[in-house]
Amino acid sequence: MARRDRSLAAQLVWRLIGLQAAIVLALIVTLTYSLASAAVSTIDEDLTYTIADAVHRDDSGQLVLLDQASLRQLLRSEPALWFVVADEQGHQLVHGTIPEAYRLLAASLPQLWSSEIHAGQAPYGLTMRITVADVPAGRLHVLAGGVPSTGRMVLLMKVASYLGWRMALPLALVTLIFMPWLIRRGMAGVAEVAAQAEAIDIDERGARLADRAVPRELQPLVRAFNAALERLNEGYDARDRFLAGAAHELRAPIAILAARLETLHDGTMRARLLADVARLANLAEQLLDLQRLGKPLVKMEPLDLVALAREVAADVAPLVVGAGYEFALEAPETAVMVIGDGLSLSRVLTNLIQNAVAHGGGGGQITVTVVGDGSFEVRDQGPGIPAGEHERIFEPFHRLRPRNEGAGLGLHLVREIVARHGGYIGVAEMSAPGACFRVHLRLADKARGLVLLPAPAGREPAALP
Repeated sequence: MARRDRSLAAQLVWRLIGLQAAIVLALIVTLTYSLASAAVSTIDEDLTYTIADAVHRDDSGQLVLLDQASLRQLLRSEPALWFVVADEQGHQLVHGTIPEAYRLLAASLPQLWSSEIHAGQAPYGLTMRITVADVPAGRLHVLAGGVPSTGRMVLLMKVASYLGWRMALPLALVTLIFMPWLIRRGMAGVAEVAAQAEAIDIDERGARLADRAVPRELQPLVRAFNAALERLNEGYDARDRFLAGAAHELRAPIAILAARLETLHDGTMRARLLADVARLANLAEQLLDLQRLGKPLVKMEPLDLVALAREVAADVAPLVVGAGYEFALEAPETAVMVIGDGLSLSRVLTNLIQNAVAHGGGGGQITVTVVGDGSFEVRDQGPGIPAGEHERIFEPFHRLRPRNEGAGLGLHLVREIVARHGGYIGVAEMSAPGACFRVHLRLADKARGLVLLPAPAGREPAALP
């Protein structure tokens, strides 16, 4: 069973309170043992309060004892008990035989405050206690003795009751009130580091957390996290090197194979082999595209979208026609200038056309349309894309149908490249059968001074021309 999330501050507070309670308990036991081992006697404080509660005044103002059950029980159980009760007006009430040593002290009782005398030798006759109590009869000073106690349990209870609320309770209250605030203040840097971790972008290499922002005890955790980030970066770099190397190594044999196939006589087998080689070439280019996505676009410049579309169409036309499709390019006569990287945008259009070839049903017409607002479309007349799949098809390695040809990377790469150009791509609704992908880019004259940053994949910018 997974442990519930618990607050560090709460755990530390309660553990500290437990430690304080253990220390106070140890202090109480140690003090009790020290007093008891020295045979120190004491008078129970409750005894003096029982006497004070039983004292009242008569009509003349003198102090008298009422016949109370608690007092009767006390006098029966402790026949050697003696006590003197005095008020601050000089009235006194005496019971029992007062030791000679305390007779002069009893005369000055109204001037004395709460105190104790402990006898250290049996029969402990000089053990006494003075208690000042406020009762209905007024403030009384009670001097009592004759019933000393040396029991360890009694002494333990008295020491515990004295120190419990005077030491343990204040410590617990102070800990509950101030410790959470002190802990939160000491851990303030953790929130800063958490915000840094949340802001880390997997596409931005070199991000690190500030280990100095957290307490020293947490710095090893932050350093371990930074080391993990470093290892991830090394893994990404190794992957990029592998993708680039594999793609470059594949290009040469694919080009040689395509050149040799071109020498064959026209026929169905030649067309199929050329289509297969074209898919291999496209896969090699997609591997390079993956590697390029980790690098900034360094060739952002004005380019003619019409000229780019005509160039790509001329390159892929043999593939499209050879696969059994008709191919058409619809573009205005004037240039449509957009800001972008020519190589990357040509890969976008190539991937969309090859996607139409792969999923267009093997017949009909594939049409590329360039619009003057900086957008272009690629349409086919195949089975189309279900409405629920319009977003999922852009996920990496997602295939609309499990047996589809291809690696499932083309549309994902297209969306990533378009997003890095500050544009967006979507699936347009069509009245006729087929699929239509529409790409929107920024016009060159409206993009001057624009700083292009990588946009979240598949999300439209806040404002488009």
